[in-house]
Amino acid sequence: MKAIELVKIGKVLLEMLSNADIKTEDYKYIQLYEEYMKLRREGNKYDYATAILSKRYKISQATVSRLIRRLSKAVES
Repeated sequence: MKAIELVKIGKVLLEMLSNADIKTEDYKYIQLYEEYMKLRREGNKYDYATAILSKRYKISQATVSRLIRRLSKAVES
């Protein structure tokens, strides 16, 4: 299979992702987001949760915050 064939198959989904300002590599952070939601449900503050995840995933706290914002926003289908 060539790359163009894969792009054609996923065209609609890729357009939706692009329109929602979701990056294709965000799939890597599904677990991070789920852990964030768990920490928040347990009553942890936002800053504490992002600090914990920053250390756990070895990325900056600002990056964690951007990911959380991007993955939390409502999107139109």
